[in-house]
This record gives sequence, structure tokens and C-alpha cells, in this order.
Amino acid sequence: MGFYQPRKEQPALAPLFAERGLSLDRLRSFLEVAEAGSIARASQGDPVRQSQLSRQLSELEGFFGCALTERRKGRRVLTDAGERLAEHVRWTFSGLLEIKRGVGEVSAPPLVLAAGDSVLHWLVLPRIASVEARFSVSALPVHDVVSGLGDGSVDIGIVRRDEVPQTLESTPLGEVEHALFVPRAIAPRGVPDDELPFVVPIAAQVSDRDFVAKMIDTAARSNKTLTITLRCETFPQVFRAVQSGRYAGLLPTLARAELGASRYREVAFGGRHRSSLRLAWSPTLVRVRPSAARTIERLKEVLRAPK
Repeated sequence: MGFYQPRKEQPALAPLFAERGLSLDRLRSFLEVAEAGSIARASQGDPVRQSQLSRQLSELEGFFGCALTERRKGRRVLTDAGERLAEHVRWTFSGLLEIKRGVGEVSAPPLVLAAGDSVLHWLVLPRIASVEARFSVSALPVHDVVSGLGDGSVDIGIVRRDEVPQTLESTPLGEVEHALFVPRAIAPRGVPDDELPFVVPIAAQVSDRDFVAKMIDTAARSNKTLTITLRCETFPQVFRAVQSGRYAGLLPTLARAELGASRYREVAFGGRHRSSLRLAWSPTLVRVRPSAARTIERLKEVLRAPK
């Protein structure tokens, strides 16, 4: 009977174990600093933790032989190497948690579902309770949703069709239309629908520059101008302004049920503004967290935009 011979370390992995500085704890600390934007914020005012984070970040940078973060305008942002590391770490941690959950050791962390504020407000939140899963919803600009899907900070996103890169999996949810909702209290009598947008004060969502540009371009084609008297960051803010009865606003028609037809005129300003939405996710998500596949299938059913 021979003696046990330990397996030789795989040559491809040898560089990971040839020197000190790499550990799960250091990688976790790196993510905390990256997501907080600074060591001070990540430490939450604890000087001992702040010193520990600084040391661990320095040790990781020593291990990889490059800077993982850099200071820019008072924030600690990721370098290109740091971005790549953060992406790998998030997916690795997610996969490890999934394996541990599979043997009953831990509960599954919530799935991060991100979309624009109006999509969350009128499409997701009224319906998501019927999906048997835990979620953390996040209102993000579309480019942040797409980048988050790539680096693992977002699990599932809802974005416009033309914003989905080929690296992501996606499925159509249908179209969301937009129309101008005008409180009848401020709509002059006898003014036809095609003239109404140019004689009422308008609350506009201005964080999406393309959206505002389309509104202005539509008016310009008619040799008209819009009176935008209230600039809002989100469609729910526009909705509240329209509800006040003092502003008209271009809103998703999903908001129609909340407004009610008796108090508002609905105008197809320059033709219906349509956005084709898609549910999107990274193929890596399903590989490292197979249980997410069932949730995605359920979301496909629940979040179909009404025709």
C-alpha cells in the first residue's frame, strides 16, 4: 500500500498562490471601497476599519502589480484593471453563494432588478409581487443599467431595445407609449388637440436628453415652440406636476389609469412616442446562479407591457 501523493498544483493557477496578498476578505474589502467611492465612506467613520481597508487595498494592488483605484474629483474610482477585477469578483462571489445556498447553508440574496424610474413605478412595482423571488429594485439611467448587467452589480434590467448590447441575453416586453396629458382646467376651450401642446405650460422630464430633443424637434417641424416651465428629473415627478392641474406633461400611457380620462385630455403629440422595452440579463448570471433562470421566465410573463 503506497503513501498518499497530493495532487500537483495546476501550472495555470500557480501565479495566484506564488505570493501573498490575495484573499476573499481583501476582495470583499475592495468591492466595499469601489461601491462606496472612498475608503472613508466604506469604513463608515471607524478609524480602525479605515486603516484596515487602506492596507488591504494596498496589498491587493501589490499582488496584481497595478493600481486598482485612483482619486478623481474627491472620489476613489476604479481604474480599467479595477473595473475588470470588480466584475470577476462580483460574479465569483455570486457563484459561491449559489453553491452554498444549494446545500442549504444560506438563503439566496435578492436579485437586483434595475430600470428607469417610470418603468419601475408603473410597470414593475404593481406586478412584481406575483413573482416568487426576493428583489432589490434600483432606479438607474439606462447606461448604468447596461454597465451593471455587464459587471454583475445588476442582475436583471429593463432597457430600450436599441440599448441592449450583443453581450447580453434579452427578450421583448412590448412597447410603452407616451402621450401628452393636459389637465382640462388649463386647456383653453375650442383649441384642437394638435394645437394644445403649444398653448399650455409643460412639465418635462429633462434627464433623458434624447427624449427632450424629440419633443423640441416635433414642435420645430410645425414651426412652433413649447413652453417648458417646469423641468423634472423623472417621469413620476412630471406625473405629480400634471396631477396638480397646473401643467401638461408627456407621460407613459401606463399612467392613464391613475390620472383618469374625465380630468385630462390625452394628446398624441407629434404621433405616439413609443419605446420598445426588453428584459435583459447577462449569460453569466444564469451560469453562476441557475435559480435565476426560473425567475427570468416568470418575469417575462408578468412584465409584458399592455398593448
